[in-house]
Amino acid sequence: MDIKVVVSQMLELFLILALGYIAAKKKVISPNFGSQLSNFILSITLPCMMLASVATMPKETNNKDVMVMFIISILFYLVMPFVAYFIARILMVKKADRHLYMYMTIWSNVGFMGFPVIASIFGEGAIFYATIFNLIFNVSNFTLGIMLMSKEGRSALDFKKFLSPGMMSSIVAVIMFSANIKLPVLLNDTLKTVGSTTTPLAMIVIGIALAGIAVKSVFTEFRLYPYVIIKQILLPLLAWGILKNVIVNPYLLGIITVIIAMPVATSAVLFANRYENDVALATKGVFITTLASVVTIPMISYLLL
Repeated sequence: MDIKVVVSQMLELFLILALGYIAAKKKVISPNFGSQLSNFILSITLPCMMLASVATMPKETNNKDVMVMFIISILFYLVMPFVAYFIARILMVKKADRHLYMYMTIWSNVGFMGFPVIASIFGEGAIFYATIFNLIFNVSNFTLGIMLMSKEGRSALDFKKFLSPGMMSSIVAVIMFSANIKLPVLLNDTLKTVGSTTTPLAMIVIGIALAGIAVKSVFTEFRLYPYVIIKQILLPLLAWGILKNVIVNPYLLGIITVIIAMPVATSAVLFANRYENDVALATKGVFITTLASVVTIPMISYLLL
């Protein structure tokens, strides 16, 4: 593992975030631009990235490892809502913010930050396994995630929203993988090009959201400090302690552990924008956990790998 590559990747994301912050502060963009860009990412660029990711899967893979990754990913997103609720209660999060904290705990930054970081630690081939995890991430994110982030709760999951671009592309990606369907090169390259804009655009959205709140208030959200320790250090260590007795392949175990150690998903801000949740708190959560990950991810990697 090259620490310089990992740290450099994260610092690059912060610089892109800074561009969004400056653009908003200098009024280069309109007040509604952040919300509109969030919808564009969720409806266009993120689905393109998910569909294009299927093409990155290598021809020769260990089917047993693939199945293990699918099973662990599914179990993770089935168990995490209960863990997230327990963590929110331990931190004595007020009822109004409890669902947002649960969302931040369940869904980590697998795609936007996870892919490049995983590649820098384990090599390009590891992206294939991270993609499997990300497929289950998206299926759960566009169902339970919407329920948690929307004020309407369960009623937010009507048929129309269930068939959102993100949800549909997740299902199509799973079908493509299962049936070994390959898209034409031109179409796949187009999807890949559009999808590659997801990470920088998402960081710009966070920068725009950050410009709307006092920077000092980001660091005075004191509940986020113990939250970082629980989410990004204790939780991945606990997961590693449990999974090492189940997963034989240390390569897979390492990938899963680092994925769990990722900071809060940038979709927390995107969903907060779309469903009129607490954008300020979501922005603080993403910013603080991403900043902390510059230290926590290399630390977890050295302790466990």
